[in-house]
Amino acid sequence: METFLYYLLRASVLMAFFYGFYRLFFGKNTFHRFNRFLLISIVMLVVVLPVLRFSLLPVKKVEPIAETFAFDPSNIPVSEIVGPQPHIVIPWVPVLSVLFAAGFLFAVLRYLAGLNQLIRIIRKAEKQSLADETVLCVTDKDIAPFSWMKNIVLSRKDITADNRAIINHERAHIHLLHSYDMIFFDLFTCVFWFNPFSWLLRREIQSVHEYQADEQVLTSGTDAKQYQLLLIRKSVGEHKFALANNFRQRDLHKRITMMMKNKTNKQMRWSYTAALPVLFLAMVVLSVPKLNAKVVEKEIENTSENEIMTTQMGDSIIIADNRADLTKNPLELGNTRVLTKDSSDFVIAFEEKLTVSGLVKGNQGIIMGAAVVIKGTNRGTITDSQGKFVIKVDKGSTLVFSMINYKSSEYTVDEAKDNLVIVLSPDELS
Repeated sequence: METFLYYLLRASVLMAFFYGFYRLFFGKNTFHRFNRFLLISIVMLVVVLPVLRFSLLPVKKVEPIAETFAFDPSNIPVSEIVGPQPHIVIPWVPVLSVLFAAGFLFAVLRYLAGLNQLIRIIRKAEKQSLADETVLCVTDKDIAPFSWMKNIVLSRKDITADNRAIINHERAHIHLLHSYDMIFFDLFTCVFWFNPFSWLLRREIQSVHEYQADEQVLTSGTDAKQYQLLLIRKSVGEHKFALANNFRQRDLHKRITMMMKNKTNKQMRWSYTAALPVLFLAMVVLSVPKLNAKVVEKEIENTSENEIMTTQMGDSIIIADNRADLTKNPLELGNTRVLTKDSSDFVIAFEEKLTVSGLVKGNQGIIMGAAVVIKGTNRGTITDSQGKFVIKVDKGSTLVFSMINYKSSEYTVDEAKDNLVIVLSPDELS
């Protein structure tokens, strides 16, 4: 789940970036077909790009590190023991996961409820097939005209002499397949319900839909002034459905302004090629590696045998003349890296250790004093009076849990873990 939360974060950053780019350069032009394509492309890129990995940034090579140790045991601690921590650690990953799941579930249920209401109205309405295979649905409900798939829904009071413009408007939505766009964007907002930019993108595609439908109505010969007056009359007092393409829209002023606006110069279509460098910039942003390690640069000057250098992370670096010296004191040391002497500059990357905390239990309740040891080392800790433990280990390490009269149990650490519960079985031979 932590990986998915990181995906949502990356996608949200891209979403804000692309939305700002769209609003700044294309939000006010009259290339509605291009804008529709661009908005759909933005949503698809937001969904897909965070999954991909790019290597567009130069990677600095890391000097090789010796695999063995050499040090004076009188100066260095033998083991790394981490006792129970008194402070309270908030499990952010589980908390955020629950919040996301709750919001996602609410958004999906809300969408399904609206879709069910819309379908029920269409089923109960009086239907009449039109020449272009669209279906005119007349309902007694006081609702704003809307279209969904091949259905045009009108209230009975809208069946008047001026309904031709209304039908032409909704027919344009059907011919342009706007319903499929709305399904796609509604599912997108269900996943990114927490991000305001997802709702802003949905609002932008709705506006583009209305601009396209208005443009087709006016192109068919409808008088612009009469059509605008019809929009104003239909702008109050009726219920509308957020999932469908409505004849009336909240941003009525923007629609009328767009109708009266001069067409954008066709040569400005080349401005859409500006999306290419923006896409490249987004790929560069995604090239930044996860910040799961710290890089420390040090210059070695006048180092002597077995000299210990403390880094910013509190780790130890052992400098040895040759590998023969590395077998003199075979003792374990946490967070230690060994290098052979070299006067050149070097870079050492340390991976942060993973924190594992939890509880050890038996058949009769919690177990106090159980040993928690990193397999293959003599480093570890023991459980406290409440059976709890906290230990820091490298990724991929195996923890061995043991106690007298109980069978040992092992756990491989792949990620940081809170509230791990280990249950030891009684040793039948004891």
